[in-house]
Amino acid sequence: MTNSRVLPLVFRSPVARNAASLYLLQFANYLLPLISIPYLVRVLEPSGYGAVAFAQGFVNYLLLFVDYGFDWSATRKIAVQRYDPVAVNTTAIHVWAAKGLLSVAAAVLLLLAIASLPGLADVSWLLVGLYGLVLGNVLFPTWLFQGMERMGVIAAINVGLRTAVLIGIFALVRRPADAAAYAVLTGAGGLAAGVVAAVVAWRTFGLKPARVSVVGVWNELKEGWVLFLSRASVTLYTAGNAFILGMLSGPIAAAYYSAAEKIIKASLGVLDPLSQALYPRSSKLAADSVTVALFWGRKALYLFAGIGLVLSLGLFVGAEVIVRVLLGHQYVASITPMRVMAPVPFLIAVSNVLGIHVMLPLGRDREFTSILFGAALLNLIAAFVLVPPLRATGMAIAVLLSEAFVTFTMVVYLRRSDLLPIAAALRGTLWSAGSDR
Repeated sequence: MTNSRVLPLVFRSPVARNAASLYLLQFANYLLPLISIPYLVRVLEPSGYGAVAFAQGFVNYLLLFVDYGFDWSATRKIAVQRYDPVAVNTTAIHVWAAKGLLSVAAAVLLLLAIASLPGLADVSWLLVGLYGLVLGNVLFPTWLFQGMERMGVIAAINVGLRTAVLIGIFALVRRPADAAAYAVLTGAGGLAAGVVAAVVAWRTFGLKPARVSVVGVWNELKEGWVLFLSRASVTLYTAGNAFILGMLSGPIAAAYYSAAEKIIKASLGVLDPLSQALYPRSSKLAADSVTVALFWGRKALYLFAGIGLVLSLGLFVGAEVIVRVLLGHQYVASITPMRVMAPVPFLIAVSNVLGIHVMLPLGRDREFTSILFGAALLNLIAAFVLVPPLRATGMAIAVLLSEAFVTFTMVVYLRRSDLLPIAAALRGTLWSAGSDR
């Protein structure tokens, strides 16, 4: 069979199509911002870029709040209902209503925080501009497109709008005083993406207005609660670290840390789409046979760990060159934090397989959440101890400790439960979370 015939066959697979779409989406989420980083860190300088990073760190908490657990709970629900248009319509309306209520609460929290925390009052104009990201998150039905397996639409919308924002940044942001313009552009881009995605979803899936019930909204919130706790724990030791650092050591330290963190996160963009595309397969195999799922997990572990190791070594060895080329001489202080966090891609690659592709498919949701919650507490404690004397490097150490805790704890738990993929594959025994299902 010729290559020209093989390629179309490959992309008939839902996993392959979704993986391709998710990689395009990852391009929007990570690579486009990475293109703007070298420009922003230079024109905004550490003072302006630090203020932006500090404000974005707080907005990330608000994004987590309105996102709740719907990207997992609502996606799973709609995937089951996908051939029942009435049920999909009802779920979509109630998820939107729940997110709308959460956005009102988030706005109140933002105003209270600005009024009570001097550090946030200093960047209030940035926070208001960036709040458009929160509103856009409310409108953008990622959970609906995922549940209906139409990820290509999400990717197209995100890439288009983020490219437009990137052009606006290059045109309008040229000095430290333009930090507000950057915030408004970013927030407006997020809001526009949400509006476009909602309109497209409404037309594509034939949605219709329906009555919103209190019980329906409450059920959606209740179903996503445990998953929300998991996401909240992750956010505490990832997305919100620039905010924590800014509160403890000021915007300059936040700038040095945030610049290094963005490069680390951009490297992880290699793994995320593959993980999301493989998750449905992991869940299906776990439902059929624990043994087969663990053999699958072993293969995934080798693949992910290998990729993660290459990324970590590259970041550690090339930290100085990466910083000087991408960030400039003003960010030499970012080199050490980047080297400290260099092992993070490897640790996340391993914990991703153990957590997302083994623990969750096997129904170990509470144990998974408990481990992440423990990592969040460790991150906060380590930050308060290490940041005052070590500033950006202290925050980097806190992140490394948290990720190491997650990976080590998952290995110990799965080994004690006879569910560690490598040990399972070597023994070839049947496991059950009691027995094969």
